[in-house]
Amino acid sequence: MNKAKKSLRHLMKNPYFLGFISLLWLLFRSGTKPSRITYPCQRASAAISFHLLIYPLLMPILIFLKKFLKASSRSQRVSSKMALSIFLISLSAIFTALTVYANIIINPRAVLSERAALTESKTAVSLIRVNGGSLEESLREAINLIGGIDYYIPPSSKVLIKPNIVRNQEPPDTTDPAIVEALINIIKRKNPSVIWIADGSGEGNTLENFKSLGYLSVAERTGAVLVDLNFGNMINVSVPGGGVIFNSFLFNRLVMEADVFISLACMKTHSQAVVTLTMKNLIGIAPGSVYGYPPSPTKWILHEKAGEKGDQYMAGVIVDLCRARKIDLAIIDGRIAMEGEGPHEGDPVKLDLLIVGADPVATDTVASVIMGFDPEKVPTLHLANQLGLGTNNLHEIEIKGEKIENVFYPFKPATGHENFQLFSTIERELYRWRINLTYVSAALWIITLLYIGSIKAGRQRYRAH
Repeated sequence: MNKAKKSLRHLMKNPYFLGFISLLWLLFRSGTKPSRITYPCQRASAAISFHLLIYPLLMPILIFLKKFLKASSRSQRVSSKMALSIFLISLSAIFTALTVYANIIINPRAVLSERAALTESKTAVSLIRVNGGSLEESLREAINLIGGIDYYIPPSSKVLIKPNIVRNQEPPDTTDPAIVEALINIIKRKNPSVIWIADGSGEGNTLENFKSLGYLSVAERTGAVLVDLNFGNMINVSVPGGGVIFNSFLFNRLVMEADVFISLACMKTHSQAVVTLTMKNLIGIAPGSVYGYPPSPTKWILHEKAGEKGDQYMAGVIVDLCRARKIDLAIIDGRIAMEGEGPHEGDPVKLDLLIVGADPVATDTVASVIMGFDPEKVPTLHLANQLGLGTNNLHEIEIKGEKIENVFYPFKPATGHENFQLFSTIERELYRWRINLTYVSAALWIITLLYIGSIKAGRQRYRAH
């Protein structure tokens, strides 16, 4: 009995055995359902099973290195050519193992394809690549895929477009005025009675920010009216059924007077809310003159009330705002997005995407997944789904246009938000570098073989002489 226990303990310490068992478990659990690879137990299995792939590559090198060191210790001299050969072989093997892991074990395309498989269509979201073509035509195509502009804009209606003009900073920090102008040109064919471009900046004067960022010329060309939502005639608006943080809000009356409310957002990571998309964009409709401490327009009271009720990620505030003022059309400009320390200090990411939907929760869900975030974990999307504001279940969202797995690009999250992602930090970075790893691995093996070949050729010439 003791011998059996001893053998079992020895076996459990064997990396080959653990790697083999982990690989079997990984294939058994994820083979038929790839989305399970995002589960914690499957991530652990993937990491452990990696030993089964890397050891066969490294062990011959280690055995050879051991023999070489023994021989060199006896001769007290090490050939520099031999040492370089061993280094190149080792480096090539390591990069090959990483390449295998990045391209085979990590398989987001299979995960997303399975996870996005439609089982019940509750809403549709269009996903379009711009690819350097006409922005207006691409946006029109995206809207047409979910019913067309006729469906959303009744004749002679009042339309409010809410861009993200949080402060005076160029896109992707703020919404590009070019896409706002493209949208207005599409809407004008329905002869609306008025089009407002409205926001309440969190920093600086909204109208001055509009002017500095190029919106004044857009308004002059299109006839749209610029509005600062931080000021004006305010009305009290209740959250239907009561809110999570706020039961009612004071809004500029134009927010509720609009027949059609369009949230036209950037695609960014966020240091507090995890992501900022069409729903988070509604922070701008809360007037700074009411929810800030003048002369600052920053909406500190929203943050304070959220903090008092433990709303760490502002999910309750955002959902309350979206319930108080329903979004009729959600548009995300993902041509140039932002990753890392968003919403202001992040790095630009060129995706060339437009994401459009009538359900802001579903629209933000599609964008979040493309960014590498799990919509079931993103606080705003999780809470919005719970309260019936929309769906964050990809199985219920009909994605029209591009396939989500074909445009997937995992973003670097803001500090502390790694747990909200579909894949771990190591998996994300390996996946992003998978093509480069393949090239580097191939180049290293070519260099290694050429170098070893040159050594052998040199020896043959020496012996010939």
